[in-house]
Amino acid sequence: MTEVLRITYINCDFCTAKNHCAACGSELEQSLTEKPGIVSAKLNIPDHAASIEHTLDGDDLEDLLDAMGLLVG
Repeated sequence: MTEVLRITYINCDFCTAKNHCAACGSELEQSLTEKPGIVSAKLNIPDHAASIEHTLDGDDLEDLLDAMGLLVG
């Protein structure tokens, strides 16, 4: 299943500047695709959007994203 989600908050551990740029999106995409149940991920940090192909149920996906510092809504 592929879902397009709106990112409402980012706690980015990758970026020391905390400006949530495209580089952070690439790091988060790579980290996400290494997680079980995630097939692919495309993040557009400036637009606060995520397109994630996964095999997880909604609660598990939300918990995974939350643990990574991404709140969606």
